[in-house]
Amino acid sequence: MTLSIVPTDELGINNLAQGMTGFLDADEEALQQSMMTTLFIGGASVESGGRAAYLLMDDGSKLHVPNTLRCWIVDLKIVEQRYQDFDPVDKLLIRVTAADGSSYIYRTSLNSWTASSFLQNFKYMSRQQLSDQVMITLVPKGRATFVNVQYCEGGSFHRVEIPKSEFGSGKMGYDSMLDAISHTNGTAQDNEDSPVIEAQVSTEEEPFEVPESELDELIDEIKAVKLPSKRKRSSVTEALETVV
Repeated sequence: MTLSIVPTDELGINNLAQGMTGFLDADEEALQQSMMTTLFIGGASVESGGRAAYLLMDDGSKLHVPNTLRCWIVDLKIVEQRYQDFDPVDKLLIRVTAADGSSYIYRTSLNSWTASSFLQNFKYMSRQQLSDQVMITLVPKGRATFVNVQYCEGGSFHRVEIPKSEFGSGKMGYDSMLDAISHTNGTAQDNEDSPVIEAQVSTEEEPFEVPESELDELIDEIKAVKLPSKRKRSSVTEALETVV
């Protein structure tokens, strides 16, 4: 890792060492790992080739991923992301384990059609369906992104049946979202480190790995990005995290 020195005062008397061999910073490592495994749902565009989610790579570039992922649901939670000059925003995080054993986190605003669409599907799935393998497909429609979820039964995938009364009713209310999250977490959390899932995971012949010498560059790239004034960068760590 490359050593970098970050001054903490104008005179440069006090400095922070980053990337110093032998020393570990748990917060930085957690951020690096989180950023490279988080699926940011930002909607489809011409540049993304119709793909609605992307991974943020260690050089600051976006890697747009296919809209469909075969996986197991691990857990759901709500986090509050705080900004310097604006009101905090609730985010919905959905942690999954992909068919190849990789871990990803879908991230979207709680007050979005994407979050409501995710939770509506989970709400009408049985405990058995939630604990088994699923197929998640992001469906871009205009500026919004909706979600189709299929559960595995009898060796094939079937689309979750959502009552027609749910359509046209708008986004889910906060209490309904909490109920859906609690319902999902009741079984989905059992999927973490499950020996059944581990036995079904298919291993890549050449797994992708980021060189250790480049990991520390992610933080620098993120900090260097200048966002429009109406949406300033939030703090590196989320000040408040609520697990539902």
